[in-house]
Amino acid sequence: MKNKVLYKIAVLTLSLVLIACSGGTEEAGCPEIIDRQINVVATTPMIGEFVNQVGGGNIKLTVLMPPEADPHTYEPAPQDAGKIADADLVFYTGLKYEPAALIKLLENSACSSEVLAEVGENVYPIEFKEGGHDDHDDHGEEGHDDEEGHDDHADHDHGVYDPHFWFDPNRVAYAAEYIEGKLTEFDSANAADYESSSNAFTSQLNDLSRQVSELISSVPSQNRKLITTHESLGYLEAKYGLEILSTIIPSLSSANEISPSELVDVIDVIEDNNVKVIFIEAEAPSVYAETIVAETNIKAVTGLWVETLKENQSYADFLISNVKLITDNLKNLD
Repeated sequence: MKNKVLYKIAVLTLSLVLIACSGGTEEAGCPEIIDRQINVVATTPMIGEFVNQVGGGNIKLTVLMPPEADPHTYEPAPQDAGKIADADLVFYTGLKYEPAALIKLLENSACSSEVLAEVGENVYPIEFKEGGHDDHDDHGEEGHDDEEGHDDHADHDHGVYDPHFWFDPNRVAYAAEYIEGKLTEFDSANAADYESSSNAFTSQLNDLSRQVSELISSVPSQNRKLITTHESLGYLEAKYGLEILSTIIPSLSSANEISPSELVDVIDVIEDNNVKVIFIEAEAPSVYAETIVAETNIKAVTGLWVETLKENQSYADFLISNVKLITDNLKNLD
């Protein structure tokens, strides 16, 4: 009987702790949110852009990574731990996108695991081709009601899913919906503002998707084949009909080395498919690109940004400038 009483006291104590911890978090130590802006951290400029579009003036936003930094190779700064510890809510891409050291820092520094919000797993992500998953289904693309494909992701290693969802504005709309929900959960007083901002952003995203579709439709169908540095444009392929025949580095990491046989495979794909253009990513240009260009006489196009935003760059400008770079160089191929 004594053990039962002690158990009830322990449960009651835990419940009081949960109530006292603001924002629905389960662990003690998180600051209360009373009559102030909530402190929000985003790991990357891209995620920060989406959070800012929904949160606006109701949040105090801190972005850990500087513009133009490659998120794959980012090394957390000493002050990042303090920024994370002070955050009421932390948004990150997830899907094994950020470096393991940063994820570990998030887990160790956040006031509670409940404040960590993984965006990527909530956008119906597609699988990487490299794992043999060539079927780029639009998991629930036609609407928010189809969650069957989304739930399946819980049983898989997130490393098989492509985190570059920002190349599909419709999936960014899913991200906005998720961000709205999390901000409302931690700051219900401003729920109406978050909903209004999310709806306005989604309307912009729908228009942006139409612009991307029109740009890609302007390219003759036989010219919609390309090679890139690493696997990052899968959502353009899945949504809009571009065909990514191969990548120089068949991996999420833009820094991996490849074997001579893999290099030969890329060259064979180029020659067999009469590919005329290779797009080199600005964040991580590959040393192998020069060899490929020399061996195939393929045209090398630089300036493709796939991972992050430049200083003061909007998401819309990021997407349209990238798509225009691709379509302008695919339109008039011999």
